[in-house]
Amino acid sequence: MDIDTLGVENSLKLFPDQIKECWNQAYNSNIPNISAKSVIVSGMGGSSNAAKIIQGLFESELKIPLVVFNDYGLPAWVNSETLVIANSYSGNTEETLSAIVEAKKVGAKILGVTTGGNIAEMVRSEEIMGVVVNPGQTNPTNFPKTGLGVSFGALAGALAKAGVLNLTDVEITSAVDELIKIRENWSAKDFAEWLNNSLPVLFGGRPLLGSLNAGRNAMCEISRNFTQFYDFPEVDHVLVEATQKPDFAKEKIKYIFFLSKFNNPRILTRYKATANIFKEQGLIFSDYLLKGSTKLVQSLELAHFCAWVGFHLSILQGVDPGPEPWIIKLKEALSQPVH
Repeated sequence: MDIDTLGVENSLKLFPDQIKECWNQAYNSNIPNISAKSVIVSGMGGSSNAAKIIQGLFESELKIPLVVFNDYGLPAWVNSETLVIANSYSGNTEETLSAIVEAKKVGAKILGVTTGGNIAEMVRSEEIMGVVVNPGQTNPTNFPKTGLGVSFGALAGALAKAGVLNLTDVEITSAVDELIKIRENWSAKDFAEWLNNSLPVLFGGRPLLGSLNAGRNAMCEISRNFTQFYDFPEVDHVLVEATQKPDFAKEKIKYIFFLSKFNNPRILTRYKATANIFKEQGLIFSDYLLKGSTKLVQSLELAHFCAWVGFHLSILQGVDPGPEPWIIKLKEALSQPVH
């Protein structure tokens, strides 16, 4: 019996189409070139994931700060020379709507990126600048957790059109095409089988920390397995003394090192040294060597790989990866739209 009642697998298969479709709509929108001395993206969940991927991907190139803010309101430093991106898949995220209110108070420039809801109404009425993308049939579940390509494509396209990112159609198309080839032979199902009935802990380093965050979130939401991530080199200053207790940790926690040729060489050295310590400590670990030829490809590869691992884990455990009963209950308690 097919337990994937909402079409999570189809949504994941269409991840490349999500990126292309929503990139094209945003990049070809009427968003003007915007001059700003700082950029802050207000977003939660999947919308935040897209922003964090972009933040990590471009932090070594951008000459102005790009900050991701996951909360109500905005930091005190936001002013009239700040570009505030209201990034919400649904367009109804209350934290992001509160950021728009605060941005207006200080005269900040506001750019909405969404598929609908209140933010779409603001964009269409020209209350704020922005783009309303239509994913079409690329995300059958209509849930943000399987729509990372929608959020990433739309946000990247909007930021490129606004002149914040130096990113082109050719780069996006090439990256997506390469990702399609990579996933034809990757080991997501094997990793899911290895991780089954364990607590996964993911390791990675710059420039892929945003992707690592997105991957962790996808595994949590799709597989419903408690999953954590840590970043190198910080992990070597914290976690290596905390791997032995409680007693079940050595048996139940499994660690994955995501290795990238774009990591700082010292990070790669740290991976090896930490793995040797883990071996001495009797821990269970493995590694995944990211195959993408560019930082952009690897950023998409890491997050997408983890989403597929989450899907396979869910199927292995006989759990429908689609429904979100606890999120629905939480949103009802807060009188919020579910999506």
